[in-house]
Amino acid sequence: MKKGLFLFADYYDATSSAIRVLRASKGLFDDVEFLYWARTGKERDNADPLYEEVRFEAFKKTAKPRSLGVLFLFFSFQYWIFKSLLQRKPTFVVSFTFFTILPSLLYKYFFNWRCKVIYDPRDYVSESFRMNAIIAGTLNFVDNIFIKLSNFVIFPDRQYFIYYGRFSLKENKYLIIPNSTEDVLEIVEKIDIRAKYNLPKEMYLIPILGYFSETRGEKILFELIERKIPNLYFVFAGDIRDEKYLTFFDKNANNVTYLGKIPYLDALAIMKNSLLVPQLYDPILKNNIYGFATKYYDCLMVGTPIITSIGMIEMSNEIESNNFGWAVGYEDTDELQRIIQVYIQNPNIIEKVKLRKYFLQKYNYTIYVKKLREVYSRFSQ
Repeated sequence: MKKGLFLFADYYDATSSAIRVLRASKGLFDDVEFLYWARTGKERDNADPLYEEVRFEAFKKTAKPRSLGVLFLFFSFQYWIFKSLLQRKPTFVVSFTFFTILPSLLYKYFFNWRCKVIYDPRDYVSESFRMNAIIAGTLNFVDNIFIKLSNFVIFPDRQYFIYYGRFSLKENKYLIIPNSTEDVLEIVEKIDIRAKYNLPKEMYLIPILGYFSETRGEKILFELIERKIPNLYFVFAGDIRDEKYLTFFDKNANNVTYLGKIPYLDALAIMKNSLLVPQLYDPILKNNIYGFATKYYDCLMVGTPIITSIGMIEMSNEIESNNFGWAVGYEDTDELQRIIQVYIQNPNIIEKVKLRKYFLQKYNYTIYVKKLREVYSRFSQ
């Protein structure tokens, strides 16, 4: 029996990675299992038919954000994965992010040489968080060792080859797949998202979806919200766990709503029905300078313009050169407000049909799924 074991350091549906896994692995494995960290302490209900043939096991311990308890839990999570690997004795493992790869490699090199480990880092750990240079350098070196020791690596872009990589990699050792999505517009258009979540019909929606923090536009977006601009309604959704954000939403309930975790198709429907989508990442982090946000591809697919940060070089260049949206200073609230108001008055300055055309030609996930399936097939023999 061919088994596929996939490891996630968060909820498996926190990003679209699980969707691409299931699309690429459909029919390859007799048994598919996801091990994941239920960060809020609650397991997913797995009601989505997409996951009907997947088995799950969750690590459910939690700690207060930014506390020492989080560090303790990180090591507990590593041990839990390692113990699970020893129990299951897999020969094919996919580790998502830096936070699941160590136990996979320990298992491979000390207990089962036959096991093939595919590392799918998603982001570059030493460049994704604010930290001092010594810690960042250490993490970079360790991550490069993990990349070298893995049987195969799935990169989201070329950052490894621009500045991050310390080792040369043979072409048969890696694959570059953008964190893109499939074309599901026909399904999305059938969702009456305003009615489903009681969103005001007369107001323009500005969505902030998924992971959110001080490096994802907290200052500029919260300042804009506090200005109480007429006809703007901000929609937050995702696994937001920091109490300060929840308190802020409550204080600004007249022009903000927080929906909690919602299905991926609903998130796409919100983007489809929005005025524009902010993707305001702190450009001090190299991962943001050279990377592309996952929701950038979602916006292209549904045809909604994007506002990103000046300094996010790769993404802002592509957005502005193709007239898919705008770039603003990371903390320039006045300019952000001006752009929104100009676009409300002149919606034809963005040709939405061009966003979808570009997506279908360059980023539609069906272009890449065959390549990923070939990788899974090759290493699961």
